[in-house]
Amino acid sequence: MSEEILAKLEKAGIIAVLEIEKESDAIPVASALLEGGVNVIELALRTQAAEPSILLIAEKFPQMMIGVGTIIESGQAARVQRYAGVQFGVSPGINPAIVREALSCGLPFAPGIATPSELELALSLGCRAVKFFPAEGMGGLKFLKSIDAPYKHLGVRYIPLGGVSQNNLADYAGASQILAIGGSWIASKELIKAANWGEITKAAKAAKQLWDDTRRK
Repeated sequence: MSEEILAKLEKAGIIAVLEIEKESDAIPVASALLEGGVNVIELALRTQAAEPSILLIAEKFPQMMIGVGTIIESGQAARVQRYAGVQFGVSPGINPAIVREALSCGLPFAPGIATPSELELALSLGCRAVKFFPAEGMGGLKFLKSIDAPYKHLGVRYIPLGGVSQNNLADYAGASQILAIGGSWIASKELIKAANWGEITKAAKAAKQLWDDTRRK
């Protein structure tokens, strides 16, 4: 990832992780997030509506920084890289072939890692920003700091996701190696399905405020 993208992600702090099942929900959920101050999303490629939703959000809200998640199949990185508005991609794990494809087509990419060996693989592929997944399932911030220790001099930055919530966000935000946090609770599938846009805006505001307050300390 370029320094420009890293700076944008760190300033934003909060990445709303979305799984959109209906294209008609794309604009309302993006609008609710922006109203709550969250301008970065990771839209998972797990539904038929995912790619059409990317196009809709990019056209309607050019200020939204769009990341594409669950890039795990050959051809996906190259395809989404061509969409206007897409600025980065991520995967839940690390597949060297997928990482190389993303890099070769010019898509800034953060693969998922959960162990020192996976981190070293990411480093060998030129990645200095990685997704830490599943964050809480692997032992949370304490575990992450332990595996980061031997590599701290390399300046690796992490995006934890998986079990991160309003309850532990401040702990992650207070750690210097954390680039941003990913959260599916902000705009969960249940909230989207219920069209509860007000609750999404409320959750976005709370998460963003907590990130900003912690980073200023």
